Amino acid sequence: MSDAYLILCHDKLEQVAMLAGYFASHGNRVFIHVDASCKEDASVLDVEGVNVVTTPVRVQWADWSMVEATLLLMKAALNSGESFRYVHLISGRCMPAMSASELDNVLTEASKHNVQFIEAYRLPAINKWHADGGMHRVSVWYPRWMVSKYSKWHRYFWPYTNKWRRLRLRRPGYYIFKPFYGGSQWWSLTFDCVRSIVEYSESHRFFVGFFRHAFCSDELFIQCCLARTGFLGLVSNDNKRFIKWGTRNAPSPITLSRESLQEVRGSGCFFARKFDLSLAECRMFLNELESV
Repeated sequence: MSDAYLILCHDKLEQVAMLAGYFASHGNRVFIHVDASCKEDASVLDVEGVNVVTTPVRVQWADWSMVEATLLLMKAALNSGESFRYVHLISGRCMPAMSASELDNVLTEASKHNVQFIEAYRLPAINKWHADGGMHRVSVWYPRWMVSKYSKWHRYFWPYTNKWRRLRLRRPGYYIFKPFYGGSQWWSLTFDCVRSIVEYSESHRFFVGFFRHAFCSDELFIQCCLARTGFLGLVSNDNKRFIKWGTRNAPSPITLSRESLQEVRGSGCFFARKFDLSLAECRMFLNELESV
């Protein structure tokens, strides 16, 4: 059975097209969300086996719009009329970390046990997120115009957050939806799991509304859905993504190069991010990956 690849991207569409073509050439389906702010010609994504979301959103860092774009991709896969073994969420800057045949073998075995490859840590996750283990993300009501680090109002983020902390305030719905879970936004989930998440989000509008005003809801929403749809017990707590961080709380991971291939290959991960490659480098990376 084939897999579905969901790609979130905002630039370098030619590189994304090559990546999508690689996945499609191995019998998979690819669904792409191109950020509404992208000025590049999306016609380069006209590749067999590739579908582009026709009503994209403008994604803002740490904002609900990231989840919104992800849900659009998940619904596109569900509405395709096909069934898939696994659904993978990756970015346009990702690259596969193992050959197509190797990944197929791993996923065939994992699917027998319904393993969900995602991080889902119960909050507070003290060793993961800040001093309070990420609880401010869900206990504080955040106006969306303050959340993005690119907003001129983001400089008030911590004074605003700390005010809620000192007053011991809890936003409406906080006690209703406890406990909370979080982790990386990138995942590989079974098709049934993805269907359950979409159905839950469509039938629980207050739950969705709660996360519209959370901080970094893309690292919370899917995990919390898993806890409410019966899939949490199948979570591996390893999303099989090779990502290197400069510091613990760095806003973005280190950019990888083609020279990282051997390290990536030896990681046992499914995908690696993030890369900034030329088309020639991208082609060489994929060729070397399959030839090893």
